[in-house]
Amino acid sequence: MWWRRIRWLLTLAALCAIATCPAAKRSCTARNRAQEAEDILGVLADRVAHTVAVTGKVPAVAAGPTPTASCCEQGGTCKPDEATWSAQGWKDLQFTIDGTYRYTYQYIPDPAGKSAVIRAVGDLDCDGVTSVYEVRLTAVGTLTGRAWRRQNPYE
Repeated sequence: MWWRRIRWLLTLAALCAIATCPAAKRSCTARNRAQEAEDILGVLADRVAHTVAVTGKVPAVAAGPTPTASCCEQGGTCKPDEATWSAQGWKDLQFTIDGTYRYTYQYIPDPAGKSAVIRAVGDLDCDGVTSVYEVRLTAVGTLTGRAWRRQNPYE
């Protein structure tokens, strides 16, 4: 008699696991894909901080948004293309992406050379809802402060 009750309980637990599995996979995939923006903005912020340490100012030339078309227009991921990153601002930051990517990147310096914003905008599931990752850099002498902002992460 007790075995029947446990069997039904195990069956119910298995059905619940099967029902939540696709949602969990989508969530995990979105988090992994969103990590791209965090990693690349971190690299760009390090390059700007290096320039600030040497010159006391952020690089002066703006770059992006790059690529100009959304990655959703290319099937969800943008293909690597050296010409995409040929703008002077990206050259000053010594930056290119050599693999596939899902975000549009932008570097916006303050004309005074004391601050800059680096932004990544993307729509990971191409549903029209974008996520924005932003790091605001502030030069103080030869040091660089960082302030992060995330809007609709994992979208």
